[in-house]
Amino acid sequence: MKLTAQPKQEVALPPLREDLRLIAGAPASDGSPTWVIVDPVRGKYFQIGWAAYQILSRWDARSAEAVLAQIHADTTCRATKQDVENLIKFLYANHLMRDPPQGGYLAYAEQAMAARPQWLMWLVHHYLFFQIPLVRPDRFLRATLPCVNWLYSRAVAWAIGGIGLIGLYLVSRQWDTFVATGLHFFTPRGFALYILCLAVVKIFHELGHAYTATRYGCRVPTMGLAMVVMVPMLYSDTSDAWKLTSRRQRAAIGAAGMIVECALAALALFAWNFLDDGVARSLVFIVATTSLMVGAAINLSPFMRFDGYYVLSDWLGIPNLHDRAFAFGRWQLRRLLFGLERPMPEPVSAAQRRFLVYFAWGAWAYRFMLFLGIALMVYHYFFKLLGLILFAIEIGWFIVLPMVGELKTWWTMRGEIVERRRGWLSAGVLACVIAVLFVPWSDRISLPAVLESTPHATIYAPAPGRIVELSVKEGLQVGVGDRLVVLESPALEKDMALTSKRIEVERLRGQRQFVDREALTKHQVTLETLKAHLSQLEGLLQQQQNLSLTAPIAGMVTDRVEALHVGQWINKELPLAYVIDPAGEELHALAPETEVGYLHAGQSARFIPQGLDRPSLEAQVVEIRDIDESSFTVPYLASLYGGDVPVREDVNHRLKPETSVYRVTLHLVESPPQWNQAVRGIVLVKGPRISFAQRAWEQTARIFIRESGA
Repeated sequence: MKLTAQPKQEVALPPLREDLRLIAGAPASDGSPTWVIVDPVRGKYFQIGWAAYQILSRWDARSAEAVLAQIHADTTCRATKQDVENLIKFLYANHLMRDPPQGGYLAYAEQAMAARPQWLMWLVHHYLFFQIPLVRPDRFLRATLPCVNWLYSRAVAWAIGGIGLIGLYLVSRQWDTFVATGLHFFTPRGFALYILCLAVVKIFHELGHAYTATRYGCRVPTMGLAMVVMVPMLYSDTSDAWKLTSRRQRAAIGAAGMIVECALAALALFAWNFLDDGVARSLVFIVATTSLMVGAAINLSPFMRFDGYYVLSDWLGIPNLHDRAFAFGRWQLRRLLFGLERPMPEPVSAAQRRFLVYFAWGAWAYRFMLFLGIALMVYHYFFKLLGLILFAIEIGWFIVLPMVGELKTWWTMRGEIVERRRGWLSAGVLACVIAVLFVPWSDRISLPAVLESTPHATIYAPAPGRIVELSVKEGLQVGVGDRLVVLESPALEKDMALTSKRIEVERLRGQRQFVDREALTKHQVTLETLKAHLSQLEGLLQQQQNLSLTAPIAGMVTDRVEALHVGQWINKELPLAYVIDPAGEELHALAPETEVGYLHAGQSARFIPQGLDRPSLEAQVVEIRDIDESSFTVPYLASLYGGDVPVREDVNHRLKPETSVYRVTLHLVESPPQWNQAVRGIVLVKGPRISFAQRAWEQTARIFIRESGA
């Protein structure tokens, strides 16, 4: 029996949804035509190219083979069966098919479902960004558009621009007064005003987008509130702008919000010059600064999906600019690192390729800094445990996950990478980086320290005066009570003379009161006044005695003021000299909480003083305070006095460290030279060998435990 080959049965194409519309889109950046699939039910728009359009235009044919045959017969397009399959996958993934998938197309639906994020990823994404629709403004916008249409004239634009320049010129002539206006907002009432003005400005911003879209015939289905990393922002849905074929019109819709804010800032700057100090002037100040700083500066950035991004994307005619640029950025990165000569993600000109690569790298750097800043803000402005969790989400989602994804891609390319010399070179560099991070190289712990003599005393003048005797000299050996400086104070002598006269007057008054019976009742008052004057005179006499400055301890005079001479007038804030005991030396260091866990008594150390003329000294750790220093007791190391530890002064003028530090006392193994002064430097303590990665991990865990209260 003769067997004959049966023709392969063609599989019918699945039906499309009847409500879909296919309209012409704006030309691509290379001039090629595009089309847009409109999903009116969900308000979504999908841009397709020439090949996909030719396939969809002939979708009524019975099979993919028939569609391709018609395309090849009628056009110069050389679409393939793979193009048809890719389009079907795209249609199923975006719910553009009428019926559920059947037969061989079930695999496409399974792929689409597998590509969907898991519940955890969905939760993280919706924490980072979600929208709350509030109003449906389309009918209102169309009804009120004639009332605002005059604002789009060139005359209005020139007028507002001129007013803004005049306002800016007038503000520049009184800039200090303008800046000082912002001081009114550091109060609860001022902050509430700021939030209110910010909300009003943002409403006008979104109305700018909405009215401009309505003017070009687009529908604005919703306006509402968007939460971006728990920060509320207003939004208006202008996705209908995809149906516009003019790139200029789409760019105008994207830029309308920023233009409105700049116009408000121009009017506010002008009005500020003609208002008196008060609520009205403060309000226009907020509008001017908020509109310029927040509206223009932030929204103008094309590296995030703000207004500047959509304006740039529409102006260049490159839809999905971020995704396409990131693809080129990764492609170029792999070329540089491993020498991989794979095809470009899409055919573009050399100039456009360079732009997309540099744009992607700039966006990555910008996003890294931005998301790191947002993470730190979340940590500081939420309660600490939640802040730590959100911080981890921020870093993991925006930084770690993309890096892990790229590393996975590199692993799949390992066969190609190992065949290239540049791949081995990059692998060697990566191995060195890993070694630097994870290999425990260093065992040295560096701490700021000071070597000072103890005991020591500072010689101050008790009151302003003139030097009449000067015995203090640099390097002079003195004993307890030795006279160093003698002062005289004409003001003190005048006060003593005046007080003596008052005492004499009160004594005479008391004697007369014994004779005069009518004045006898005032005798008790006179006695109390006399006692007060006598006590005042006693205090003045003590101050006069203190004008003879003596050595409070035995030791050596050091750091004497060189310009001191007999007859010189000095104040009481000037330290005249120091008396130290060279036999007693103390070495103190301050350890941050990140390092104190690696310290213990008995560790060897070396003190390296400042200055090349001083030798280093062997030391040993003696004591480590268990509690952090709530008040700073080592002023030589304070940043206010040139030290390395950041400190601040509280209301009582006491030094407070900005971060937790622990006092470490060390014993000098060898006798130090007689430097006769406090010497700053660093202490290198020999501790356990720890890698940078381990140190970072332990520090992170320590912060988490501390802030969580565990």
